[in-house]
Amino acid sequence: MSNIFLLPPNLDKRERFAASWEYLLKNVHSLGQDFVSFLTQRSGKPRSTFIKAVSYPFFSSDIQPDILLECQDFDIICDHRIESELSEYSLASFLAIAKLQAKPTYVAVISNSYCLFEPEILDSEEAKLYYLQPHGDINSSMPYFCWQDIYALVAQKEHHLAHEFVEYMHFMDMQPWQHRMWGDLFLNPDVAKSFSEQWGQTIDYFEGIAIAKQSGYSALEIIYPLPWLQLLYVYAARSVPHQDLQSVSPYLVATVWLKGDARKQIRAFQGINQSFAIPENNDLIVEVRASVADGLWIMKADSRPKLAATYYTSLDRLVSKDIPQVQANLLAFTKAVFAHVKSIVSSSV
Repeated sequence: MSNIFLLPPNLDKRERFAASWEYLLKNVHSLGQDFVSFLTQRSGKPRSTFIKAVSYPFFSSDIQPDILLECQDFDIICDHRIESELSEYSLASFLAIAKLQAKPTYVAVISNSYCLFEPEILDSEEAKLYYLQPHGDINSSMPYFCWQDIYALVAQKEHHLAHEFVEYMHFMDMQPWQHRMWGDLFLNPDVAKSFSEQWGQTIDYFEGIAIAKQSGYSALEIIYPLPWLQLLYVYAARSVPHQDLQSVSPYLVATVWLKGDARKQIRAFQGINQSFAIPENNDLIVEVRASVADGLWIMKADSRPKLAATYYTSLDRLVSKDIPQVQANLLAFTKAVFAHVKSIVSSSV
């Protein structure tokens, strides 16, 4: 994007970020060099001179990465994960593109939260040749880069555009989480594992009611606690799609997935926008929002599960050094969400 002031108004959050990041790297060239050096040094690759960044470069009609970093000796395809979402394109697709390039090309994934990659992809020959996987003391076990680390790179630049972009990154929840015990929750798998171990009380509570088990890095799955409630999925997240929340990043999130044919129950959540305090701890405020798809689900008759609503609370207010209290708070949040889901449906069906 040659003129940042001419960005199309219909860009989504991810597209706008990519165009703005390209603009910053173009105008603060030394930051582009620092960024390339950071990616290569952390992944054990040789350094190269940064030339320019291009947002959404064309490789084929069906795949476009967020950013291409053009360097003197190689290029780097960058896949951005902004809201913990799954990329439209898989890592395998980007590796296949890198393999086809005449110029040596690598792939880097930069995420704002957890990314779960299939082990066979990371162990593949293509990944060994073309994937920039971080190594070293920081985030040593995470197989991707984190925006939190890039935030620090930008923040140290003495340039007004860099200062303004840091504010933008803060708005995008990319700043480091300043928590003495849990601050590396999204960076260090050992901390994530420790967090996931705090679900024990919640799992015990739902025994005999549903199948409750740990999932991913630090999430909890509660499967069929009610005949029409197919999945209650509780997880920690750095950023979320709803922008009208009083809760602040990072978040504890619970998504409510209903059976596809439970049309009356799905309709009960249409347009929902509420908040309430957890009975066991009035300092924990929970906000609930309707699915982004909202009323569109009502018109879909297939049997696939539908995301009816999402519940949020600030993770800062939930975690502490007091492990028993963390466990109690996780249980209280999950119980409160479950009770609220039942009350919404019972009052409308």
